[in-house]
Amino acid sequence: MVKKGSSGQTLLIILLIAAVILTVGLAIASYSITDIKISQQEEESARAFSAAEAGIEESLRVGSATDVTVGNITAKVTEIAQGGESKFDFGGLKFASGELTNVWLIGHTQEKDLNPEVNFPNDGKITLCWGDENQVSSDNPPALEASLVYKSGTSYKVIRAGFDPKSGRTGGFESVDDNNGGNCGNLAFAKNIALNSGTFALPSGAIPYLLRLKLLYNTDEQPLAVWADSNLPNQGKCFDSSATVTESNVTRKIRQCQFFEAPPALFDYVLFSSGNLTK
Repeated sequence: MVKKGSSGQTLLIILLIAAVILTVGLAIASYSITDIKISQQEEESARAFSAAEAGIEESLRVGSATDVTVGNITAKVTEIAQGGESKFDFGGLKFASGELTNVWLIGHTQEKDLNPEVNFPNDGKITLCWGDENQVSSDNPPALEASLVYKSGTSYKVIRAGFDPKSGRTGGFESVDDNNGGNCGNLAFAKNIALNSGTFALPSGAIPYLLRLKLLYNTDEQPLAVWADSNLPNQGKCFDSSATVTESNVTRKIRQCQFFEAPPALFDYVLFSSGNLTK
């Protein structure tokens, strides 16, 4: 004969065991559901990214913004002109140490040929800005090397200079004009240059063609920007591609910039050399 007290204890134990089993079961079910959702999101994210990438590739192929549908996902592509104004930030791109980038100071035709009739004035002023604001307090901030390619008469020549926010680190480099941030909007360092005086003083009648910029010492990619006192010529264009999975609203965006082609870095050394280069 089972006592009433013993029966009550048995029931309580059974209820506790059932509660534990239920809790574990719900936890496993919740984990499984979450895992399934994450897997679905990753799959949908990959699909959206592939569609956005396809939009970029097709737009680059045809040379203009072109929407692309992959499966049931449509990538919407927009074209954004680069340059043509007094402020230019390379489409928001960032650059590794030693990576060369260019700012054209003469225009281009629709066929992408050089058009010297459109040019930045040879007495213009330009502010070079670089480094995100975290670099202001860095022990190893990036320096900047700048080369100005110009045409004097029938000859092409180059003037080179370097600017370093860390005093005494690089021989022959000039100091910067501002190293406290907030330059060209939100960049760490700035150097003001005039094309008719100082390091880059151009000869009378010379035509500035190309400004070539290269960051040094940075361990990660850093932004660059150029602000001028006159409008810069067009530099090319960027394509922004955005694709969304309708069911989940997962969206992926890609930007690809296509700037006008410029000579390789060796070109500067050919101009700089006083004699013939031997291959």
